[in-house]
Amino acid sequence: MCGICGFISRKCITIDQLKKMNDTMYHRGPNDSGEEIFQVGNGYYLGFAQRRLSIMDLSMLGHQPMYSNDKRIVITYNGEIYNTDDLRHKLTTLGVHFKTTSDTEVLLLGFIHFGPSFIQDVDGIFALAVYDERHETLTLFRDCFGVKPLFYTQTGNTFVFASELKGLFCYPGIAPAVDSNGLNEIFSLGPAHTPGCGVYKNVHEVLPGSYLSVS
Repeated sequence: MCGICGFISRKCITIDQLKKMNDTMYHRGPNDSGEEIFQVGNGYYLGFAQRRLSIMDLSMLGHQPMYSNDKRIVITYNGEIYNTDDLRHKLTTLGVHFKTTSDTEVLLLGFIHFGPSFIQDVDGIFALAVYDERHETLTLFRDCFGVKPLFYTQTGNTFVFASELKGLFCYPGIAPAVDSNGLNEIFSLGPAHTPGCGVYKNVHEVLPGSYLSVS
């Protein structure tokens, strides 16, 4: 199943705090965990974390976050790619060499060679985050059916994302606040009109089949 979380902010949290966020999703990935914090452009810090359920590549080579060779692109990912072999073959014909059998590396190298448009060729269920140092951009992607959840919130210069709401609320300074309008809509017979997740204020989902970029 796996779970991912992370942040980009001018205020850096500790690696232990990021690990605490990640460990709220232990049940999603008991096989491995990874947490990394980087200093990026314009005084910002980036944190990526993942709880891993090993399926395709059982070795530690599939550990996340995963980097490009030059360390300028990093990815954290949750999901399953059904056409991994086809995508791998496409990249191999371009001279790309793989170090692992994981679909995470296929996504990473596809992003490196084709950019964000590569996601249009991906058949699967997924939620992923990619940071590209070349453009100082964090991009979140979600599969077209919305099978894999991906929530986010923004407060000032701090942007936080996670596969589960409790991952968001574990970030220092972010606490759940009930949106009364959204709560009322849950018990009403009409359609929900409150932006975001409805129940909590200032919490949103990346929409199915969509991506969100933070520069």
